[in-house]
Amino acid sequence: MSTKKNILLLYNGYPRLSQSYQFDEAIELQKQYNIMIMSWKWPIYETEKELPDYLYIEQNSPLEHLDAIKKFNPDVIHGHYLDNAELLCQMAKLLNIGFTLRTHSFDMLSDTITKYAKYINDSKCYGIFVFVPFKQKCLDAGFDESKIFTCWPSININIFRNVFSAPNGSDIMSGGAFLPKKNIEGFILLAKKIKEIFPSKKISYYSVEESPSYCKSIHLFNKKNGNPVEFKTVQHSDMPQEYKKHQWLIYSGCPKLKTVGCPLMVAEAQASGVGVIMYKLRDDLQDYVTDNGYLYTTNDEVIDIIGSTFDSDKKTAAYELSIRYDITKNIEQLSKMFRF
Repeated sequence: MSTKKNILLLYNGYPRLSQSYQFDEAIELQKQYNIMIMSWKWPIYETEKELPDYLYIEQNSPLEHLDAIKKFNPDVIHGHYLDNAELLCQMAKLLNIGFTLRTHSFDMLSDTITKYAKYINDSKCYGIFVFVPFKQKCLDAGFDESKIFTCWPSININIFRNVFSAPNGSDIMSGGAFLPKKNIEGFILLAKKIKEIFPSKKISYYSVEESPSYCKSIHLFNKKNGNPVEFKTVQHSDMPQEYKKHQWLIYSGCPKLKTVGCPLMVAEAQASGVGVIMYKLRDDLQDYVTDNGYLYTTNDEVIDIIGSTFDSDKKTAAYELSIRYDITKNIEQLSKMFRF
């Protein structure tokens, strides 16, 4: 009979190709615990990977599946996204166990996070992870400081670090979810300008086309501007080799919405040896990109940067700091939060 503790994982839309951090986390947790994954709310875009057992309940609430949960007999609940705090707290009280929560960017950049303070400060909450730049916002919202644990995005970063020493190509990449906050139209216009000056450079955008109508509008915009960008969907396990085809990652953002936080592609690029050029939406992005990358506000700045290869000293320093994204260290802290 297993002596491992049981962890109930609440994941929206698991396993989505655009949210590989959930898969990486589940794999690491499964090494130490028995896990049950309950996935709901968002459409599924499965990867080719062998997946841990999970229960997909589509649009229903996990509260409607308490019988299955009770049969699993979890010792603690762990979930993602601040806007699920109320649900996690409700479930923890129904099962008389504690919960932990990993927040991200879109949820923390909301102007309404104060409404979640009562759930985070509840005795059933053992703690939450927040990205380093967002801790003060949590404190300002009234979150109990003893519940707040800071981290950077946490993934299986070693699959990217493992390709660091391989040579880089000369092309340019970008990516991220097909959402207005990414300002993909702006990136297409930048790519058009880049192609005029550097016609031999291939420019690729890696994403999952999740909203058919929005994706169609982006492709039409790209076509109207001469198709400067090639859009690709690639399995996560193949992405390290994709990074090595490029010299630069350009990560755009909408200057009005300002809701791009700490995108995983920045961490993956740093680990892979690809230079990061990110739109300067906020001053706190300097701590994420660091002096080993570049923040830009105009397209002309980007043109100046990509005219040269990525500085070797910056490249090495970015690789060295990328160890901070190692999920195994993050899981150690999460295990302490479980209070076993």
